Amino acid sequence: MTKPRAIFAAAALFVSLSAFTTAARVLADLTGTWNVSVQTPDQTINSTLVVQQKGDSLSGSLESELGSAPLVGAVKGDTVSFSFSLDMGGQPLVVQAQGLLSDANSMSGQLDVSGMGVMPFSAKRQ
Repeated sequence: MTKPRAIFAAAALFVSLSAFTTAARVLADLTGTWNVSVQTPDQTINSTLVVQQKGDSLSGSLESELGSAPLVGAVKGDTVSFSFSLDMGGQPLVVQAQGLLSDANSMSGQLDVSGMGVMPFSAKRQ
């Protein structure tokens, strides 16, 4: 094979693999129930997320020992973001989550909890 053909073939293969990888990431669907574990400075808090996904938009609810709340968010490829607000004795506790899917049934990331700092979380689909 001549050098230009070899370069063209390698480039075509790279483009094909890149398109396949991107397509697989775009098709991520978080719909379902997730068991979430958050590591606070003092303890581990377990909660349940129920997520519905339409396109790249997320909606759903969070249930934890701290209360329940609706959530909204988005997913793009393997990057997930969502937020919710818990009522803590009349004061809103706003939580912003950023995470990455490690596979179709696992994600991890960080929760930015207003006034309390950043805390790691992990989640597994039920």
